[in-house]
Amino acid sequence: MIDISHRDTVQPFTSMKHFPKIDLHRHLEGSVEPETLLTIASKWGGKLPAYELEALRPHIQMTPEQRGFTVFLSKFSVFRGLYTCREAIEYAVCCAVQAAAADNVKYLELRYSPSHFAAQGRFCERDVAHWIHVAMQRTALSCGIIVVPLLTISRDYGFELASSTVDMALSMPDDYFMGLDIAGNELENPADPFAVLFEKFRARGRGLSIHAGEVSSHAHVRQAVVQFGARRIGHGISAAKDPNLMCLLRDRDVLLEICLTSNVHTEAVPCIREHPVCDLARNGVACCLNTDDPAISAITLSHEYELAVAELGCSEAFLHEMNRVALRHAFHPDQAWLQKKIGHYWQ
Repeated sequence: MIDISHRDTVQPFTSMKHFPKIDLHRHLEGSVEPETLLTIASKWGGKLPAYELEALRPHIQMTPEQRGFTVFLSKFSVFRGLYTCREAIEYAVCCAVQAAAADNVKYLELRYSPSHFAAQGRFCERDVAHWIHVAMQRTALSCGIIVVPLLTISRDYGFELASSTVDMALSMPDDYFMGLDIAGNELENPADPFAVLFEKFRARGRGLSIHAGEVSSHAHVRQAVVQFGARRIGHGISAAKDPNLMCLLRDRDVLLEICLTSNVHTEAVPCIREHPVCDLARNGVACCLNTDDPAISAITLSHEYELAVAELGCSEAFLHEMNRVALRHAFHPDQAWLQKKIGHYWQ
C-alpha cells in the first residue's frame, strides 16, 4: 500500500519543477499561451479579441471570478480559426512542447484535434496532422523530451466530421496518432454514437482515452470501460461515488487521468482539498496527475504537484508511484524501450 499522505517524506513543494514528471492528459489546443497567440497574430495575422497581454488573458484563461464547465469550454472559441498558415501552427506546437520540457516533463502525450487547427476548413486535416507531427517531433528531439501524439475527436460537432477525422488519422503512419480521445460537452452529447470509431482505433492496436465522469454521472465512466473498452479515462472522478465502479477500475487496471486545477475550474469539485484523487487511490484505482489545458488554467504540471503536496498532503512515495503507474499506462508503442529510457526516474 502506497503512503499517500505522509507529509514528512515529501520534498519541499517549491522544488517540484525539479521533480521528473509524466503528463498523459494535455491538450495541445489548451497549451497555447497568450504570449504565443500574440506572437502568432503579430507575425502571421489572425484575429484576437485583444492585442495587449493583460487584456487578452481573460478571454483565454480562467479568472478567479469564472467557474463552470461551459465557461471553461468557451475559452477555446478564441483559438478556432486563428491559424493563418503552416508556420503559425508549427510555432504553437513548438512553444507547447518547449514549455513541457522546461517544466521537467520527461514523457508527454499531447492530444489534439486536426479539425481545430484546420481553422474551420482553411487547411486540409491531413496537411495539418503532418505539420504538427513534424514540429512536435523536431522540438521534442531538441528539448530531450518524449512526445506521443493522440487524436481528439469532439462530441460537439457530430459523427460525420469525427468519422472523417478518424479515417484520415488511421491512414497516416502509425506514429502520427497513438491513441484516440473524445472530448467536448459530455452533459449534452453522449459518446454512444461514436462507439464504432473507438472500435476502429482499438482494432488497430491503439489506445483509448475517453473523457467521462468529469462533471457527469459515474455511469459514463462505466460505459467507457465496459462498452467502449477504454484503458484510460480522462478525469473520471465521479467514479469515487460508486464503490462497485472503483472495484471495476481496479480489477481492470484502468487509469484515471486526474487534472486537479481543471476540475476546480469546471466545478467538477468545489476546491482542491475536496478532490477525490486520494480516496480513489486508497481504493486501488490507478491515478496520475496531469495538466489538461495548462494555458487556459494558467498552470504547469509542477504547480499541480505543489497542490497535491500542499493541499492534499501527498507523499513523495505517492508522487513516484503515480508516475510509475502513468508510465505503465502510456500509449507509447514500445513499453520495454520506454521503461528502460525513463523508468529510472521513479525507482
